[in-house]
Amino acid sequence: MKIKNSILILILILFCNNSFATFKYKEGDYISGGINITSKHSIPLTEGNWQVIYRNGIHIFRGIHAYTITLAQVENNIPTKFLEISKIEGLSAILGYINPIIITETFKSKRHGCVDRPYYTLLKYYKSKGATHNCLSLKHIDTNYELFENNDPDRDLGYLINWVEKNGLIFPKTYLAYDLSVYIPRISDRYLTIDYLETPENFAGYNPIYSSETKSEFHPQNINNFPEANKVMKKWINYMSSYHIDIENGLRIKEKYKLKFDNLPQQSKKLTKNDNNKKMIEDLKKINDLYQSGALSEEEFKKLKDKIINNN
Repeated sequence: MKIKNSILILILILFCNNSFATFKYKEGDYISGGINITSKHSIPLTEGNWQVIYRNGIHIFRGIHAYTITLAQVENNIPTKFLEISKIEGLSAILGYINPIIITETFKSKRHGCVDRPYYTLLKYYKSKGATHNCLSLKHIDTNYELFENNDPDRDLGYLINWVEKNGLIFPKTYLAYDLSVYIPRISDRYLTIDYLETPENFAGYNPIYSSETKSEFHPQNINNFPEANKVMKKWINYMSSYHIDIENGLRIKEKYKLKFDNLPQQSKKLTKNDNNKKMIEDLKKINDLYQSGALSEEEFKKLKDKIINNN
């Protein structure tokens, strides 16, 4: 989790002129429904009430900003979900420096990244020339290894350990994981990573047997021997594939850069222009009926109307 420290460190060395950048959410805030990435871009949140447990913002150099925000949900003293969003904006100012770094960190990383790993259940990506990419991976996480045994200085998760200890919480032994890395400068001058973790117990009521990354029943080399775990992982693939599509829409990623999912056949059907217009008219009629019945105020009606029109 977190944008690779080496990217930030190099930028800080090259352009050392720091002051804290601000953004909307503060530690301790509770959020539900969705979270704003910018004034024009947002991503949906899975169900439940999320608490902001960490945030950090830095103004680096001439409009280059970086921030990380981490949200969590807790049940019975166990962090059942984590969502971490990190981004660096304004990279066009140092494009010659940043492109090779993003390529190395994304496609040549020592661990995780957009690289086919034995412990990955699913890897999908779009990549064009340069550093432009949209990449996701789905997998299981050995919590103990990620937090305590992986001596990778670029994966500093000490703030999570401190938060858990401070609040008297207990880490579960396994998480199901979704990792996303996006850099499409033609759409947005922003490098973005999203990490989403959820326990199998919370996601599907499944209690893992093994915790070790290689011995885990969720590991691709083992999963066919564990029918129940196999069902959970298939459900996770479908669930997160659909969630990824929602994220792409929230980020307004154009069709050319979107990922295609064979496991979601409904996504392969492209709506025609007439289909889009028909849906928009139906949606407008629905909210107009609600407005006429008094269920929506005039202000609410106008906001929903603008949203439907803009989305189409």
